[in-house]
Amino acid sequence: MLMNHETINRVLQSAWRSQVLPRPSEYTLEAFKAVVAKVRSSTISSLSGEFATELGSLSSLISSNQSLTARLLEGIDLQMDTLQAASRRESDARASDQGPSAIYIPGFGNRGAFFASGLSSMGLKILSLSLDSSSDLVADLRERMPTSGLVLVGSAVVDHPEACRALEALAAHHDSDLLVVIAEDTPMTFEQRLVAATFGVVRLLGVEADVKTLRSLIRSRARDSQINGYKVLLLDDSKTDAYPAIKFMREEGIEVLHILSPTGVLKAIEDFRPDVVVTDFHMPGANGAQVASVIRQDSDAVMPIIFLSSERNTETQLIALSKGADAFVQKPLKRGAFIKALKALISRSKAFDSRMRRDPLTGLLNHGQLMASASRVSASGSVPNTMVMIDIDHFKQVNDTFGHPVGDKVLVGLAEVLSDNLRSTDFIGRMGGEEFAVLMVGAPMSDARNVIDRIREIFSNLQFETGLQDQGESGKWFACTFSAGVALLDGSAAVSMKAADHALYKAKHGGRNRVEAAD
Repeated sequence: MLMNHETINRVLQSAWRSQVLPRPSEYTLEAFKAVVAKVRSSTISSLSGEFATELGSLSSLISSNQSLTARLLEGIDLQMDTLQAASRRESDARASDQGPSAIYIPGFGNRGAFFASGLSSMGLKILSLSLDSSSDLVADLRERMPTSGLVLVGSAVVDHPEACRALEALAAHHDSDLLVVIAEDTPMTFEQRLVAATFGVVRLLGVEADVKTLRSLIRSRARDSQINGYKVLLLDDSKTDAYPAIKFMREEGIEVLHILSPTGVLKAIEDFRPDVVVTDFHMPGANGAQVASVIRQDSDAVMPIIFLSSERNTETQLIALSKGADAFVQKPLKRGAFIKALKALISRSKAFDSRMRRDPLTGLLNHGQLMASASRVSASGSVPNTMVMIDIDHFKQVNDTFGHPVGDKVLVGLAEVLSDNLRSTDFIGRMGGEEFAVLMVGAPMSDARNVIDRIREIFSNLQFETGLQDQGESGKWFACTFSAGVALLDGSAAVSMKAADHALYKAKHGGRNRVEAAD
């Protein structure tokens, strides 16, 4: 199994900074050379671009110098910084392949320029649109708006009437997902922030904010704007009225199931498992409010519900929303407003879903959701599938020796290695404590065992910092290993989990740091 550039970088940085730099010697340098050679030989055919070039440069540097010198250590340290930057730029470049990550309006302060330059150096595409270069700034902004919807500008913009009018006009469009990020050179006054409020949704970057904060915001905005692949159940008794909604959603890559009668809504939800329900408000047999009320009788039915209606009476709308719906969109539908409402509700639903289904520390599926996923895969009848149980070796000793915050670093580290090196079709969960589980869909047990064994090797190369230097002690580093058991998902998910657990028990008693298969 091949490692991606993020995992390679994490392993190499950990080995260099924990094993070599604190204790430079011929022995530690040789150990580091072995790690570099190993990861490069296993990935040389799969890597390309700047990161692959810098990894090759690192390999050449350490291979051509046999003796340990201060100059060599300095050169390797510099190359490790270069490798880190290349990995970061490659990750950010992937996020910006579809166009600019943000728009920057120059000329309104030094901090805005600082952030724009910093984002560019991280590999993000930043489109610069100035008042001087654009004959119609509003039109240019609307036409070239990135998926993040983010416009970066300096705080002096509030003193420039023409720029203010452009941002106000852009925010006024109902289909705008605009977020204006204002980089403060000095803290803005209430009066200045009142002017900025006319730009719609505004986020301030204070004088202490760094570029990483803005990069994280761009990534989350771009991620939340994507609704391609989501499923919407549309209930409308008129095929003619339903056509625009179906057209708009399918143009966004949404999978749509249209049903004509309210009586079919419960079965459609059970079979189709929609992310959102969109329903006409006025229908024979049951109106939208009644449909929403019926849906919400099921405690598991937490998906957003949107009403479509020409109803303009505010009181009627509020009463209808009190029955369990989340939004009211006016007919005739306008594409921008409808899609904007969908995006907002899906984004909110994803955040809620994450809180309900995910382990808060690692972001992996929680115990209940992993088992539910295994049960669904088992019921589908598709084979082969393999269940994996993983347990970090001597984890109690880590907590007892270094404290729970350091133990949390180990848990997150394993979660990241699993996420980086397994497929998007696999299910990864934290079952509790130091136990993790993986459901490898479509993988025979022998293949799954090989993959997990490779991940075991990667994880054992990671170095974790004790954090005791915060208490005045010199920094200390340590490594962890895990044991794993694999079993075919055959019939009951609980039975297969128990079989994998028995295999894990065998791995523990066989010496740990190994993967065993169920009998």
